[in-house]
Amino acid sequence: MCFGSKIVETQTRQELPEFIQKEAERITGLSRALTDQGRRYVPYGGERLAPLTTEQQLARQASIQQAGAFGPDLQRSRQFAMRGASPITAQEIQQFQSPFTQAVLQTTLDELDRRQQIADQRLADQAVRSGAFGGARFGVQQAESQRNLRDVQARTAADINQRAFQQALQQAQAQRQRESQAAGQFGNIAGQQMQLGSQGIQGLLQAGQLGQTQAQAGRDIAFEDFQRQQNFPFEQARFAAGILGGMPQPVTTFTQQPTAGTGQRLLGLGIAGIGAAGQAGGFGNLFGGFSDIRLKDNIKLVGKSPSNINIYTFNYKGSDDTYQGVMAQEVPWASSLHDNGYLMVDYSKTDVEFRRLA
Repeated sequence: MCFGSKIVETQTRQELPEFIQKEAERITGLSRALTDQGRRYVPYGGERLAPLTTEQQLARQASIQQAGAFGPDLQRSRQFAMRGASPITAQEIQQFQSPFTQAVLQTTLDELDRRQQIADQRLADQAVRSGAFGGARFGVQQAESQRNLRDVQARTAADINQRAFQQALQQAQAQRQRESQAAGQFGNIAGQQMQLGSQGIQGLLQAGQLGQTQAQAGRDIAFEDFQRQQNFPFEQARFAAGILGGMPQPVTTFTQQPTAGTGQRLLGLGIAGIGAAGQAGGFGNLFGGFSDIRLKDNIKLVGKSPSNINIYTFNYKGSDDTYQGVMAQEVPWASSLHDNGYLMVDYSKTDVEFRRLA
């Protein structure tokens, strides 16, 4: 660096500036307080598990009700199926026989008797007219007539009873067929009801699952926020501990410095202090170097950072050394005003590295 015509070798003791010492004390106190606070366990007061939704509760009730809802229909189907597979009994046939069969049979037999009586009377009249009444011939004719009557009556009764039996059997068979059909119908009804019920339950479960998932997501987010809130002080403590660990320690150095130049006297600021801040690297990056545009000459824009911050090369007034960094006026979120009235930059709040080039 060139500050004048005379180079003076001096022994200096670099102490931490007062504002850095105060910051270190503040960070130490913060770390101690956070450590004490961390010893107290704070339980989470919110709900961790989302309850069953209304739809899920309805689906559960419907499942319980459905378990026994189809029993009667299935029981009827089984009964009808068993009856349809068994042989028809005489008792079942008798149930379908007409109660008027005997009345019809008796009426028919009575009519045959009446006709036989008329025929017998004619035969007797003929025998009287011929003088054969009471004779052997008349007796044979009369016996034959009675035998014919009984034969006709027997055939008639058999025919009437047979037709009645066939009608009753057909009706019993038709009943069995209807019962077999009913067995299938009741089974189909039970199956359809079960399918419809299952579809309804499945729809309720899907709708309920959607609501429960949404509710659970909200609870998970709340719990994560609680955990971040609880961990935040400890993250701050770790960050503060990192800051303390990166602080420079007081050192004694031998340096060669030029006499004060005109620019220094005008600024009323020790350039050696500015240069030390830049050369210290971590010191300048951690707590900010003097980057006020009013302290700089030969300012050139050489690029931009990933976050679009302008990067410059420059010289501090009164110095020939070249540095790279930012202009404090362009990064107000990372700048602070020093007691001397000039802006400093905390480079840890930017993505630009402050460094000496030559």
